[in-house]
Amino acid sequence: MTAYDERTLPRPLPIGPAGYRTPGWWGVLALIGTEAAVFAYLIFSYFYLQSQTSQPWPPSGLPPLRWSAPSTAILLVSAATMWWAERGMRLGALIRLYSGLILTLLLGVAYIVLQCFDWRGEPFLANSGAYGSLFYAITAFHVLHTAAGVLILAAITGWCALGYITPRRHSAVTVVALYWYFVVAAWIAVFITLYLLPWITPHGGPP
Repeated sequence: MTAYDERTLPRPLPIGPAGYRTPGWWGVLALIGTEAAVFAYLIFSYFYLQSQTSQPWPPSGLPPLRWSAPSTAILLVSAATMWWAERGMRLGALIRLYSGLILTLLLGVAYIVLQCFDWRGEPFLANSGAYGSLFYAITAFHVLHTAAGVLILAAITGWCALGYITPRRHSAVTVVALYWYFVVAAWIAVFITLYLLPWITPHGGPP
């Protein structure tokens, strides 16, 4: 349906404002800033505790990449599918929008499942010490954000199916995409901190 049709044909009142920099966009941007600060504090705590210990870090040895590497690839692909869906919305390609949203949702679920496998394979628990507490706090905090994103994606997909979102009024899709890009970027920071850096710069403690 074109913008002209939307203005002239009888239909229910539109849901959501038109344009890009909507109040919802600014609200999610503020939310992202707040949540990014929390991630930064958690990662800072990780590096601070690492600098204070005289023991090997991580205490259990180098972190396995069996599940974390595929989950990272999955989230990177999900960013591409989210962009593809958002672009389809702006072009009025509804099939592209639906398929992109559904693919992103499924990739988000796959990431959560892989993260659960990663937790199951770790040789320590959240109460095993400072490292275990921070590891599970950081990764669980991110999984919660991903789960929230998956639920929002499901809701937006339903809105699109009901015709509440149009090529002219697609701010909800733009806002969800912005949040999802944050989820992906936050995981990249977590993955580098918890999984890659121990391999690149192993910390064995002072002699």
